[in-house]
Formats: sequence, C-alpha cells, structure tokens
Amino acid sequence: MPARILQTAQFSVLGPDDNANANALFMGDDLTDTDIGFRAGGSRSNLHLFWLRARSWKRTRILGASLLVAGVVAAAIGSKVALPSGGHQAGKSERMAGATEVLEAAASNASKPKIFSDPGMGWPTTVFWPRLFCFSVMNKDNPQEIATLKMQIRKQIGIAACERFVVLSGESIYLGEGHHWDNGTAVDVWSWLNPARPVKMGDLQAGDETDSFKNTEIFINAWKILISSKALEGGDWVVKVDPDAVFFPERLRKHVKKYSWGTQTKTPMYFKNCNFQKKKAKLYGALEVFNAAAMKELTNKMDECIQLPWQHWGEDEFIDKCMQKLGAQAKNDFALVGDHRCMSAECEDTWRASFHDYKSEQLYLDCWNRSRKSEEHQKKMKEGHYFCCTGASDPQDPCNSCSPGALRRPGKSWCGSSRNHCNGCGASASWCKRDNHSKSYVLA
Repeated sequence: MPARILQTAQFSVLGPDDNANANALFMGDDLTDTDIGFRAGGSRSNLHLFWLRARSWKRTRILGASLLVAGVVAAAIGSKVALPSGGHQAGKSERMAGATEVLEAAASNASKPKIFSDPGMGWPTTVFWPRLFCFSVMNKDNPQEIATLKMQIRKQIGIAACERFVVLSGESIYLGEGHHWDNGTAVDVWSWLNPARPVKMGDLQAGDETDSFKNTEIFINAWKILISSKALEGGDWVVKVDPDAVFFPERLRKHVKKYSWGTQTKTPMYFKNCNFQKKKAKLYGALEVFNAAAMKELTNKMDECIQLPWQHWGEDEFIDKCMQKLGAQAKNDFALVGDHRCMSAECEDTWRASFHDYKSEQLYLDCWNRSRKSEEHQKKMKEGHYFCCTGASDPQDPCNSCSPGALRRPGKSWCGSSRNHCNGCGASASWCKRDNHSKSYVLA
C-alpha cells in the first residue's frame, strides 16, 4: 500500500499501516549527506527526522485543524448548491447533516492524541528526564556486537531504554521489532548505513596516539550522518555508547540532571570520565555524553573539527579535541563509567551509568543482571540503614563512633554493598545497622 502522507510546512505524518515505509525512513541505504530518503510508491520524498513522542500532540492539533477546515468547506459547499424546490430539499438537508457529522468527527479526532510508531523510539523507564538520544556504531563484521545490540532492543535495555536511539553500521542490518501499532504489528528496526573503509589498530611506535582501532574516520562519517538527519536535535543530551558498554540510561539521567536546567543549558558541555593515572582527566570512548548546546555547536562547526590532525587519533580523542576547539565546557565525572582500562568498577556498583567492556551478549546480560540484583539488595540495605565502617574512634562501639570518611553506605561503595564485601575491607571494618528500638547503631 502506498504511504499516506499528510504534509504541511512543518512536518510529515505517516499512515499507521505503512510499517515498511515508516522503516524506510531509517534505513541506511536511503541515507545521503543532506537528508534521509523515504520511499513511497516508487517515488522519493525527502523528510527530516522528527521526535514523534515530543511532537505527537502538536501533530494531533494540526491534523484536527485540517479536518475542521475540510468540514467547514464541505458545509459551505453544501449550503451554496442551487437546488430546485420540493422533494430536492430533503437532499439538501442530508448534505447539511453530513457536513455536521464531518465537523463533529473532526472535533472528536482533535481531542485524541495520535502517536505514530517510530523505529528509533525507545522504552525509557523509572527516570524520564532529562531526555536522551543515544547511538552506537556497530561493526557489521562482528557477530557479537550485532547480537548484543539485537538483545538490547529485544529486552528494551541499554540504548533502547533512551527516549530515542540509533545504530549505525557498514551495512543496513535488521535488529528487531520496535514499538507496535494498535493492531499488533510492529515497526522494524534497522541499522543506518554508515559507509566506511576497514580500519587498522593503532601503533604507538609508528606515531599513532592510540593502540586501539584507528576508527576516527568511521565516527566522523557517523557524526555527519546524525547531523544531516537532524537526529541530534530535540533532546537534552546526546550519548554515544559502545556496543560492549553495559548501559543504564536512568542512572545517567541522575548524573546529568543538575546540568539540565536554567541558563547553564545554553553552555556547550560534555563529560570527561577517566582520571588517567590520577594526573589528567580524559574522555574514554565507552560512554560519551554531550548536552544539546554542544551538539548545536558541532552541527554548525563540524567542518572546523574535520580540519584537526585526527589521522593518528582514536575517535574519543577526536571528539574530545573537537569539543575543546568549539569552546565546550568539560565536566569531570569519574564515577560515570566503570571501565577496566580506567576508573575500574564492578557491575554491583549501582551509581555507575555504564560498565565496559563486556564483549558478548551473555557477558553483557550477566553484568546487567548483577547490577540490577545489586540495586534490589541495596534498596533493602538502605531501608534497614545498613553500612560498613572501615575505621572508628571507639573500637568497642564502632557503629556509633565511625570516623569521618570511613562510613561506606550501600550503593556508594564496594565495601558498603554487603557484609561480605565489608569484611574484605580491612581488619577493623564493621558491618552495622540501625536498631529501631534504641535508635542507635549496632553490629549486624
């Protein structure tokens, strides 16, 4: 069936039974440097990406208004048709009644929200603000990465738990089902085409500044695609997530919430997540976080960043130096990622927004489940006011004389996550809880 497209100067709406055409909007084989193509009945209409959830009410009002105008025109035409007297008056009354029904139906439709399924619409849970657009760049020749991203969409976790998400890869690959229509059919989710040449590992001895993949060109192309598609617009934060980075969007929202309101949102901002050898803050590419103002600068001045001497860099160094060149303000958050290469933390840490690297579907899920179980456990620990004291001024009563800085609470440190962990934090560590009768703390 050809796509039904209602076009105005501001937006385009797809008919709800046109799943294949809706998906084509996101398929990489229709991607150019200037837009994303949409196939309809063999012809191409250039459409910009839109935030369906954020604008669904606006579209409903415009759609309702269009129907109201159509109804008024129908009524006017019906009232001005010259009719002979006599039996033909009944026909005129029927026409007027029909016009009235059109107006009533239009008014009814205008009051109902119309939400059209979107292949890139995610499934956020628990914490819903600020809004995140998340993307991953997937290696089409790496079956583990493909399986991991398919699993994220299937289980609605990782980048699929952002408000919007996109996967880019060297060829367009089917990743699973997105949101469903009311009739039960689903929108297909495909990766966007990101054509790029194969890359080599960096060689420090040869002058490269990374011993990881020299993947900067791949990511420059990915950034250009996201910019030209306008996918970076409309949200509060843009997040690049490695496919092997276990990611909890609701935790990231808690990290960036304090930077997401007021005049500070006008300041381009991004995060450095690695205190490299406790000497210099760096941006490690497992999780890269940028506010909307930074993405606006990138959109307007990407050409300036491309002029940087990036040929011997990794992609994270490129975007870091790009942000510096564009005057973005770097914020340090060394508890943002648990990365085995820097700022290591185990999956039981419930404050970290991401853990890296877990290079298979099973390893990813194992870490994700461990972290979720830790959340449940630590919730119980907090309700019972449990904590670990690693040093006290009175060894006979450590729980009520815990030294400043020695108190380790659940969810804030490894020692405070359980009795066993506490016991492993030194000979003087004590596992404590609150006694509800005496209102004091006792050994647990």
